Amino acid sequence: MVTMTDAAARPPLDTRALRGSLGQYATGVAVVTYQSDDGPRGATINSFTSVSMDPPLILVSFARSTTTAQLLGDRPFTVNVLAANQLDVALQFAGRQQTGLQVPWSPTAQVPRLLGTVAWLQCKPWATYDGGDHVLFVGEIVHHDCRRGEPLLFHRGTFRMIGVGVYDLPRIVQLDGRPIAPWVGHAHLLHEISEYLEP
Repeated sequence: MVTMTDAAARPPLDTRALRGSLGQYATGVAVVTYQSDDGPRGATINSFTSVSMDPPLILVSFARSTTTAQLLGDRPFTVNVLAANQLDVALQFAGRQQTGLQVPWSPTAQVPRLLGTVAWLQCKPWATYDGGDHVLFVGEIVHHDCRRGEPLLFHRGTFRMIGVGVYDLPRIVQLDGRPIAPWVGHAHLLHEISEYLEP
């Protein structure tokens, strides 16, 4: 059991080092869009969480100091999962104005939504929770869609694209745990590809 005295005696965490640890977790990049009194708005996030499938719930969070945390409240919102070619959109909604960018708003969406994304999830408000210096918004998915394409990624403070698939790595290991030669993995991949070639 942790007492108040124990908690007070602990030194504070190094915030910069903590960000470095959290940044090792690679995520996708999305923009949460919603309708404000002044028109459609959005904010870039690098993570959202699937909470439940029945009912279908997802969670997004925003720092209390942000406009989105203050405005989102009980408004419907859409999570737009950005494609790899939408870096300019990500930067725009992260507060870095992109000269000449025409924001690709969908002209038919009931809740503001972006075009060209690899997926989108339209939500109605479900619950709001205290998350320390953040506000946690849980939404119930009411509409969604996706298309084929590569997503935009974020890792260690940098936007990235998908690299080599795991299937390119060796598929077998030696019984004593020693690493297998890299060519073995390539041979397995070649064998897999050859199964789809015409005789």
